[in-house]
Amino acid sequence: MNSPTPLERTIDQVITKKESEILTQLNKYYIESINNVDSSKSRIEGEYQNIISNAEKKAENLKRQVIGSSKLSARNKELVLIEQAVNDVYVKAKEKLVSYSEDSNYKDMLIKILDESIPNLGSYDIILECLKKDVDLFKNQTEPLGLKYNKKIKIQSNLKNSLGGFKIKSSDGSITLNNTLDSRIESLKPLIRKNIAQILRGMVN
Repeated sequence: MNSPTPLERTIDQVITKKESEILTQLNKYYIESINNVDSSKSRIEGEYQNIISNAEKKAENLKRQVIGSSKLSARNKELVLIEQAVNDVYVKAKEKLVSYSEDSNYKDMLIKILDESIPNLGSYDIILECLKKDVDLFKNQTEPLGLKYNKKIKIQSNLKNSLGGFKIKSSDGSITLNNTLDSRIESLKPLIRKNIAQILRGMVN
């Protein structure tokens, strides 16, 4: 068996770099938090499976473009096509999350994640950044959560260009937790990329 070429090793490094770290964060901040909300569990799981399914369908279409190419050109094309497919699925996932942010379960999800995030900040004073449309929601929750964890929570409606969710940080800015929907869907990219790469490699090897 021939040793992997530098290009093949580079592709493997791009696809697997920090995969374990990102998937750990995904399990902690996406699957566990959202699936703990019983009222939205089945829907979120369904959306997640749709995202992976879209990635697999995209890969099945892309594999026909890769088969028949030489080994080197196939590897070059594979890397480009994988990123195109990942971006396509990413856009579709964001569209689904936009519609989800208007769902009633969205509020339950935000409060659940906030409740789990506050203890991770050592500061007494906490700043919460959210969308303007979610200010009233958080105002009703910050007081009881503040009493629960002995924290003072200040709300700022300065979260811009975001699908939803929130950020919380210590008053001195030394610790920031990004719990926006954007960051959560971004964390799915490595898994989507891995699934697409596995399908493509299974056809061209």
